Amino acid sequence: MYYSDKLGIPKTDFSRWRLRTSELGAQRWEYLSTEASQKDPQNECTKYLLNEIFPRPAAPTVPNTASQALDNAATFFSGIQDHKSGTWPNQYKGPMFMSIGYVVASYFTGMEIPEPTRKEMIRYLVNTAHPVDGGWGLHEKDKSTCFGTTMNYVVLRLLGLSDEHPVCVKARKTLMRLGGAIGCPHWGKMWLALLNLYKWEGVNPAPTEMFVLPYAVPIHPMRWWVHTRAIYLAAGYLATSKIKCELTPLLEQLRIEIFSKPFDMINFSSNRNTVCGVDLYYPHSTLLNTLNWFMVKYEKFVRPKWLLDYSNKKAYELLLMEMKNTSYLSIAPVSGAFTAIVLFVEQGALGKDFKRSYDRMSEELFMGPLGMTVMGTNGSQTWDSCFAIQSFFISGLAKKPKYHDMIVRAFEFLVRSQFDTECIPGSFRDKRIGAWPFSTKEQGYTVTDCTSEAMKAILIVMNSNEFVDLHEKFDMKKLYDSIDVVLGLQNVGSFEFGSFASYECIKATPLLELINPAEVFGNIMVEYPYVECTDSSVLGLIYYSKCQKYRHDDIQLAVKRAIEYIMKAQNDDGSWYGSWGICYTYAGMFALEALSQVGQSYENSEVVRKGCDFLTAWQLNDGGWGETMGASETHSYISSRSSLVVQTSWVVIGLLLAEYPDQQVIRRGLDLILRRQQKSGEWLYESDEGVFNHSCAIEYPNYKFIFPIKAIGLYLNRYGDFSILHASS
Repeated sequence: MYYSDKLGIPKTDFSRWRLRTSELGAQRWEYLSTEASQKDPQNECTKYLLNEIFPRPAAPTVPNTASQALDNAATFFSGIQDHKSGTWPNQYKGPMFMSIGYVVASYFTGMEIPEPTRKEMIRYLVNTAHPVDGGWGLHEKDKSTCFGTTMNYVVLRLLGLSDEHPVCVKARKTLMRLGGAIGCPHWGKMWLALLNLYKWEGVNPAPTEMFVLPYAVPIHPMRWWVHTRAIYLAAGYLATSKIKCELTPLLEQLRIEIFSKPFDMINFSSNRNTVCGVDLYYPHSTLLNTLNWFMVKYEKFVRPKWLLDYSNKKAYELLLMEMKNTSYLSIAPVSGAFTAIVLFVEQGALGKDFKRSYDRMSEELFMGPLGMTVMGTNGSQTWDSCFAIQSFFISGLAKKPKYHDMIVRAFEFLVRSQFDTECIPGSFRDKRIGAWPFSTKEQGYTVTDCTSEAMKAILIVMNSNEFVDLHEKFDMKKLYDSIDVVLGLQNVGSFEFGSFASYECIKATPLLELINPAEVFGNIMVEYPYVECTDSSVLGLIYYSKCQKYRHDDIQLAVKRAIEYIMKAQNDDGSWYGSWGICYTYAGMFALEALSQVGQSYENSEVVRKGCDFLTAWQLNDGGWGETMGASETHSYISSRSSLVVQTSWVVIGLLLAEYPDQQVIRRGLDLILRRQQKSGEWLYESDEGVFNHSCAIEYPNYKFIFPIKAIGLYLNRYGDFSILHASS
């Protein structure tokens, strides 16, 4: 029973929910009438995603061997694929600062949130409140913070939960203990100011004048990291225009509830830099505080209206380009919500761009047993499909006829998802034809490792005798463009030579981090080199060069440079820091796999030996491995108390590919994986697998299938099958 059930929070009838998908991977939840739901049965994918109501049956075979356990896992995983899109939809959740955007955009623009959505969003927040103090953090498993508690308290109140409800009473008590909403970081202050719950004079500036600077200027915002520039492009327009909604009775009441003193007695301008100590992950530099002081004076006494109008007009034009480049999704929910409000301000409720933008926000809402929330993006469709295909081939499962159609559907999704159009000229976007996204083609952003892993998955299928029926469905010459994109994304300038970043090359100095205004995230101002992205790029390039001759010499040079970067990025203790997964186990797996592809192994490489020895030193008594989110935050390995299946799988994969010589060490990890397998063939969620910007955890629900399948398959390939009746205790 969930906490919401104990409190009697209203819920919807799960049997009436349907997940609607498109061939391009778009996902929307629809709530049917009772009559309509009886005529439209739920598919297996939807039943799995709503597993509270629909328990899974046992696998058809009770496994006696590791190979049978592997087959049971594959059978379960293939059974929850969405047949229309060919993907594995999932609730890509964790961050607790996403729903505020959707709810504020709806409230500000007068758009009514559907009743089933409203109910389930309330349920989700109630069920994810801190079990002790009732607050919320930056992410679902975080301690209570001012940012998380303020934002989600406001969301609950806007969604209709009474201030006297026990959930609100408990959260409000925690918020007061944290000093009240005055301690919210920059993004929180902006959301409150839009709601007229905070005064813009207390929000640090986000001048749109920066967007009219010549691009040659090293600090030009379009040289920043793509997420940051998308957020501040829209937020800057709203902040400089001091946009706020009309004060309603509910908002007047909220002004009383979220602050520790009367609203009219607060000196907001003196609290621009006030951030609750619990929230402050990345403090202001002296330079940023100085620039903010000057900008406040500039805005108040110097800025001419014509320049404000001109710079906001430029920002608005760039926003329209961003919307068209992303099919009105924006890159992610935070920027998308800010942008929807800008479009409403400019066009009104009937504006076609506003209507399309607001409509597509529903694709970021996802339903699950805990309720409904706004995800980190519109999904992880491409990324998961790449790894699903690869794991089935590596483990030998792809040769089995019963998985043929599953792989066909995933392959065809990847084929459909390759970019075949460029972005609008003047929108400061790089070449994208031939690349792949993280989520969907419509979202519109190239990602380095997604492009490389998709290219590898495509090539695996295209070179398989079992899938000759698919060979005519993809023109291999389309990978010429993919290779051009990947090679063009390698950093070969003065910053982090040989590495790969996430979306683009590094275009500006990391010194811009000195003006990072977010306060709760690190490394958000520019692109940074990532071991995982570099590793994936190496894997994609090497696999392509084995099959095709296009730009062969360029590929060899790029791989050489990337491998040198990976070796250089290794820490003295043998570890690699992971920026997109938790943490050293994640990066270690990728690094060891990349090094294995250039012939480096435990026997012949000191780098590989150090990498393996670091990982094996952290093996737990139960045979597996586990890391906490604290490792990402503190940049030091912090072990969980007991092992975690996904991270154990990562280590097993890395050790196997590195040809680590001690079979017993690997076998103990594999036994842990097999012991955790359920009778249905699946593995259950244990802990967050992903992370971004060092401080925010996020779930990758399909990892608990993909990586155990790959780990078991690699072990069987190397050591052969064995009876699981003799697994280690």
